[in-house]
Amino acid sequence: MISNLGMIRYDFENSMGFVVNMTAKAFQKSFDIELRKNAGVSLSQWRVVGALVIQPGLTQKEIADKVGTEGATLVPILDKMEKEGLLKRKPDSSDRRVNRIYLTQKADSLWESMVECALKIRKSSTKNISENDLQTTLETLRKISQNLTSFSELDKAVVSVKKINRVV
Repeated sequence: MISNLGMIRYDFENSMGFVVNMTAKAFQKSFDIELRKNAGVSLSQWRVVGALVIQPGLTQKEIADKVGTEGATLVPILDKMEKEGLLKRKPDSSDRRVNRIYLTQKADSLWESMVECALKIRKSSTKNISENDLQTTLETLRKISQNLTSFSELDKAVVSVKKINRVV
C-alpha cells in the first residue's frame, strides 16, 4: 500500500499535457461521431483516407507510420475499407510481397462530405474564440511540440551514449 503522506501533489486539471490530451480526446470523439453520421466512415478510416489523399499508393507500413498506429492494428481497418469499396490493394511492381494501397472512386466521392465534417467540428470547437487567440494557441502548441521533440531526441542520444559506454 502506498502512503499519501509523502506524495507530491500534482494539479492534473491545470497541467498542459492533461488539458491537451483531454482536448484531443474530445476532438476525436466529436469528429468520429460527425464522420459516422454524415459520411459513413470512422475516424480511423478518415486517417487512412487522409494519408492516401496526400500520397496515393502507400504501403500498409507507410500508412501505419503516418497515422501513428501499429501495422497489426491497421489491418482490420484496411480489410473493412476494402470490403466497403473504399480502397484497393495492388501488388508493388518491384516487390510482389508488398501491396500498394489506393483509394477508389467511392472514397473520392465521400471526401467532400468528410472535409465538411472536419470544418463543422473546427467551427464548433472554436466558437467564441478570437482568430488572434487561435493563432497564438497554434503557435504555442507548435513550440511545445518542437520542444518535446528536441527533448526526446536529446534523451535518445543520452541513451545511445550510455549503451556505447557499456559496450566499451
